[in-house]
Amino acid sequence: MKIICAYPINLDAVYNVHLKEMGDFAREAEPKAVSKISTLEDLFSSLLYCMEEGSGTELLIERKDLKKKIEYYFPWRYRLGGNAGIMANVLAALEAQPILNAPALSLRMAKMLDPRVGIPAGKSLSAPLQAAGRDEMMHFVFQFKEGDRLPSRKGEVVAKRDNRLIASHDPLNSRLFSNQDFDDYCLGNIADIDGALVSGFHLVPLSNYREIFDRKIEDVESWKKKNPEIFIHAEMGSFQDPEIMKYLMPLLPADSIGMNEDELAMSDDVEPGWQGTMKAGLKLKRSLGISRIGIHTRDYILSIISQPLNPQIEIAASLRGISAAASMAATGSIAGPPPKEINAAGLAARDEFCRDGATPYGRGAFMQASGNAICLVPSLVAINPKFTVGLGDTATASIFYEQITAINKDRVNHRDMANSD
Repeated sequence: MKIICAYPINLDAVYNVHLKEMGDFAREAEPKAVSKISTLEDLFSSLLYCMEEGSGTELLIERKDLKKKIEYYFPWRYRLGGNAGIMANVLAALEAQPILNAPALSLRMAKMLDPRVGIPAGKSLSAPLQAAGRDEMMHFVFQFKEGDRLPSRKGEVVAKRDNRLIASHDPLNSRLFSNQDFDDYCLGNIADIDGALVSGFHLVPLSNYREIFDRKIEDVESWKKKNPEIFIHAEMGSFQDPEIMKYLMPLLPADSIGMNEDELAMSDDVEPGWQGTMKAGLKLKRSLGISRIGIHTRDYILSIISQPLNPQIEIAASLRGISAAASMAATGSIAGPPPKEINAAGLAARDEFCRDGATPYGRGAFMQASGNAICLVPSLVAINPKFTVGLGDTATASIFYEQITAINKDRVNHRDMANSD
């Protein structure tokens, strides 16, 4: 199984919010949503706001000198980041062949990649260590846990739930840059590629998003034109402005789109609860005319699907994705044992879904509605998680692997039946 992973890969510098090291900075700021980070006050205003709301966001750092200050002030732990890089590692662990866009791959990043990840070089794929150079894009990840406290100009702020702020100085990924080797390899071998995971669109700035998107949409369209059977999933993100996502989604030739509940709310008004999420998801799927909308929340994954997917495939894939993400959160590896506790709010949503007529299946349930199947699977709870970053990408890659496996198996069965006739 060959799967394209594009576009962002970077180094994550991870820091757990700590009162002793951050208190003096936080006292000079107040909780406030910002669109970009131009000063240290912007950074701490956004961090305080995320803690107060229990939300997460990703913002661009405006200046290189500010990036150096942030790197200097805190003790960082480094790990592989970027949607495409994380998903490529997960797919390689599942024994697929990821084809990764990696225009800035330092040696320390290459060491964090699974050696089975393929980096296009000329007409072939190279192992990460063979493709490594000096360039490195860095994202600063400020992780906080429920109950963490920081002072502010407006009084103490207490984190509502576990989440994170990501601050990035990343000129390559903010342009969705891909080098010529990657573009040429993908197009030249597209007939043998089963799927593509495309992401990172949320990193593109408001100032020139149309120009950047139009180029990438053209690339993805060229893949579809040469291989109509390729299954493409596009993962959304925390966009600077809702108009960016609203421009992208109708034009991107994707079969499946994934997002969280905050990103869904960027597309339309969403009523509270899983029913509101379902209604908004159905409306969006109909407007886009695609095969799947997947909405991952803290409590459950709710997906709305049609051919070539079916409810049994989708629920099995969601279970695989939820377990992989929970294992990563609890142990730092998708190979670790997943926690056993099921999210109580997710269970309540599933039970209510079943009372409304849904059919139980495994730990989830599904319902047929107007040519679509609506699937809901509760999440698992990782107590004292080791990681909060990359869990959505881990789930997405695992789900996609299961979907592609099932789609390919179904195609082979149909061809065998056609040949026997």
